[in-house]
Amino acid sequence: MFTSAAPWVNSGYGKPMRSLVPMLTEAGHEVAIAAFYGFQGTIADMEVSGVPVRVYPIMKASYFNDGIEYHVKNFKADVVITLQDVWILQNWGKRSFNWCPWMPIDTHPVTDMILDAMTSCHTALVYTHWAEDELNEHGYENNRYMPLGTDLNIYKPMDKREIRTKLGLPEDTFIAGMIGANSSYPSRKSIPEVMIAWKQWVDDGRDGLLYIHTSLSPKGKVEYGVDFEKVLKMLDLPWSTLDDNNKERWDKARVIMPSQYRYWTGTYNDDDLAQIINTFDVLLEPSMAEGFGLPIIEAQACGVPVVTLNNTSMPELTFAGRCLEPAQMCWDLAGGFRHIAPIQGI
Repeated sequence: MFTSAAPWVNSGYGKPMRSLVPMLTEAGHEVAIAAFYGFQGTIADMEVSGVPVRVYPIMKASYFNDGIEYHVKNFKADVVITLQDVWILQNWGKRSFNWCPWMPIDTHPVTDMILDAMTSCHTALVYTHWAEDELNEHGYENNRYMPLGTDLNIYKPMDKREIRTKLGLPEDTFIAGMIGANSSYPSRKSIPEVMIAWKQWVDDGRDGLLYIHTSLSPKGKVEYGVDFEKVLKMLDLPWSTLDDNNKERWDKARVIMPSQYRYWTGTYNDDDLAQIINTFDVLLEPSMAEGFGLPIIEAQACGVPVVTLNNTSMPELTFAGRCLEPAQMCWDLAGGFRHIAPIQGI
């Protein structure tokens, strides 16, 4: 049994389920998913990537801290693998089932919240060798490297001009892109810093568009995201969306966002995202920290170079591009360092 986002959710937690379920089923395992996001109200036997899987809903408490044992008993699961942040889980290592946290680590040093939550787990699974080394340095050697991946049948180079024409983007303009949820404050993806750098680019008289695949308003509570419409207004950066029918606004735009309706309803699928990435000349992903960073891998699979930050997992994942040195470090409330993106470097 996995706990993760529902497999139809297009996130770094939902996407891996679409690939894992058929692989594990083909290997002879029965698989269930307890979905902490994207599904609720009933237990359902469904198909994921063409194979049967049972999906369990969230219960009263977030992330199954109240009801995971009931789901485990119902499914008769031999092991529970949690594909999610581990620090939010309460005493899972002391429960009546084998537990393997498959988790992001995105601070240095590893926070006490993460180390405490891992206590008595069966085996810790980590996305990167950097995370593996971090745990080893803290004396936690019962871990295994298990990276995420991407579907190379979907994320692959395409005809840039053809895709831009299809999406209504100019064929010959330089396009820098970003991909990331608007769900943290300050923005872990460094979206405001990139906006400021893009403002300087525009003020220097250079041509181009900045495409940011995110929501204008925060996903969830206001304190967990940024009002990007306000930021763009403060920077005097004209913006539009892919579905904007106002030609005057579109022609003036220097920042493009996805259709907000499609973004909020989750109807941008992998094929859509691969096409969007193929319109980019470069992906900007100078995050304050990354547990893995699927867009970094997806962009490079599409033949698009990346600009990342030299911290956490990103140097390990940057094969075609450049890792910028952080401007400075900052202390995260969880108890570890994160890094500020250099505006001039971007």
